[in-house]
Amino acid sequence: MAEDDDDHDDRAETAYREGLDSFPDGLDLLTAYAELCLASDYLERPSRHRRGPELALRVRELAPGSQQALRLEQRARRGGSLGIKGPRPPSPQRTQLHDARLALAAASDPRSAAVRAGAQALARPGDDRLAVLAETLTALTGPGRAPLRWTVRAPLTTALLRAAWCAVVLLAVPALHLPGWARLAVVVPSLPALALRRSLLRRARARAAARPPAPPEDISGAPASPSLPPVPAYRRRELAAGAAILVGLVAASTISGIWSYRQYSAYPHYTVAAPEYVRGFARQHGGSTLERLEGAMDPDVPGGNWHPYVYTYGTDPEHPAIAVWGATGDFHDAPSNAVRDLQESIDEPGFTPRSNWNADPGRLGGTMPCMAYEVQGIPMLNCVWLDKGSMGTVCFGDEGQDREATAALARSVREAVMHRGATGGAEA
Repeated sequence: MAEDDDDHDDRAETAYREGLDSFPDGLDLLTAYAELCLASDYLERPSRHRRGPELALRVRELAPGSQQALRLEQRARRGGSLGIKGPRPPSPQRTQLHDARLALAAASDPRSAAVRAGAQALARPGDDRLAVLAETLTALTGPGRAPLRWTVRAPLTTALLRAAWCAVVLLAVPALHLPGWARLAVVVPSLPALALRRSLLRRARARAAARPPAPPEDISGAPASPSLPPVPAYRRRELAAGAAILVGLVAASTISGIWSYRQYSAYPHYTVAAPEYVRGFARQHGGSTLERLEGAMDPDVPGGNWHPYVYTYGTDPEHPAIAVWGATGDFHDAPSNAVRDLQESIDEPGFTPRSNWNADPGRLGGTMPCMAYEVQGIPMLNCVWLDKGSMGTVCFGDEGQDREATAALARSVREAVMHRGATGGAEA
């Protein structure tokens, strides 16, 4: 039969039928013949193929809940064979977890449960289900396996706790303004344990399947009743809990995503209102520098509804002491290096950069790099800021002030011009 040859399959079927004439209730013989029939081609051997579900039902009648009966039912359903009625048989993993849970609950400690299951498996070497149980309990009694045993003992409780933890983390990210990578806390505590349990269960089944074949049993009479009870169908409480977990996780993920996106895309709305005086310098309402800057500011910048502004302060309209210009609008998508690129793209005759540094942006936030440079030999200072709702530049002469004094002047000019929900002051 293992050679998968038509002539050999015919000879195997003849041998099985002769054996069943003498031992009609032989469980292993029925199982082997049923596997042969279920694996046969429906078009080439229709009569043999039809016997498969009948033999599977007979095995289920003789040994309900046994590993042989479950394996045959699953194979018959996968192959689309007719004649198998009733609820779908449980998966091998569900059967394995059900048996382990019952064994752990009946024993005083995990090691006693493993010893007892091992003795039962030795007493019934032909029982695949007992062999899987013994291997599973032996693996669960290893060092550091207490958390895995808890997931086996209380699967519903642990699933609800994991789902609650995931929902809390997902909602805490936008609620507490945590970084996006904080969502990894959803999978870090859960996935390794689940993956380890799944791997442990799979290896236990593989070891049970690889054990030496059992010696023939006495099948002269009806086989003994199965040593393990049938696996029950899912209860309503389990189905309701599973549905609640699914709905809760989908809802938490959706709310977290929408909430985070709104936070990401939100930007402060500023009112631009320059004071009449800044650092003792009066605001200028004309001059070539102001006109040149106003002409350079394009109000129709592609990609956003931006509102430009330009102000100059000083005593000489042609050479202002302080110049500030920029725009308000939606800058939430602007890259963080945009201010540095803008600062370094100054195109003036005789422009020579000397040094640059990142300064404290102050209470309005964002980023604010500053730069010392020269224009035709005249030392100058420049600070550029960028936040989600505005960008701007402050230029003034370098009179030997240190970096902190430079940043303080830039912050005072920015905060004098930009106002959230206010109309601005008269002097800064």
